[in-house]
Amino acid sequence: MKTNLAALPLAALLVLSGPANAAPATNDNPADFAYLLQFELGDAEFASGDSITITELRGTSDTITTNESYCIVGTYALSSMDEAKLAFFATVPNSGPTPVDPRQSVHITKGTGTFRLIKTVNEDGYLHLSFYPVPSGSDFGGIYFGQGNWVLRKKGWSHANKQPSSSGRNQVIFEYLGDPVEPPSNMDAAYSRLGLHNAIQIAAGNAGTSLQKLVIDDSEFPFLIGVVSEPGDFDKLAGQLKKMNGYEYGGSVGSPTLHSFNIVPYHSFPPEASQRISRRLTLRQQILFDKISAQK
Repeated sequence: MKTNLAALPLAALLVLSGPANAAPATNDNPADFAYLLQFELGDAEFASGDSITITELRGTSDTITTNESYCIVGTYALSSMDEAKLAFFATVPNSGPTPVDPRQSVHITKGTGTFRLIKTVNEDGYLHLSFYPVPSGSDFGGIYFGQGNWVLRKKGWSHANKQPSSSGRNQVIFEYLGDPVEPPSNMDAAYSRLGLHNAIQIAAGNAGTSLQKLVIDDSEFPFLIGVVSEPGDFDKLAGQLKKMNGYEYGGSVGSPTLHSFNIVPYHSFPPEASQRISRRLTLRQQILFDKISAQK
């Protein structure tokens, strides 16, 4: 069933003050997060009746920076699902998977309540609080926050565009694969539709081959590539792709004349979606292969 979405009203700036000189936290006690931080609210989107409100952000530093820990306290309202996971994550551009601390998430049930979550910031990224389905799946609402340039004010995708999950006997498969992954808002141009198209054309030229057909599947991230070529030419193309800086070719779904594959490096996958991308990737390549094959 499709859910109507409503954006959470945003405060322009939430300013809190903290002690000028305080010792870093040593454990999980709220008093050990000595600094009371100021922060800005960024992009937010929630299903109707859902919300997350931040009431306090404390840290081991008076600014949000790497190698420091932060404790966030707030309230939530969950109406769109019977249960969910509320998590404190960071969207980190061009990064591989990062460790997840159990203190970063909490299981909640339908209704209202309070939460307290703790995260150590390992890399620069866009902090956010989000709802996730149980037992797994893509987030279905949340709010970004932070300081300065690390506030994601326009994420570039909408939960309204996502298709509802299946039910019944296929449910376990859908839950395992998760929802499609939207392109990152700051995606490297090399991994855009045009960037990938140009990379393949350059590789084909270096390989001395001509492609009969070149298809870019930009339905979700990472974008996939499909090529139709003469028998034996794809091996030459793949050899050139392996030499190109900024790309990684790791194999394809193919036949002597048709291949579908990915060359976006793993380290460029959003860390919170990397497992979901990996699970979906081979299936997506097979689907693209079948689609091009049917058109031949």
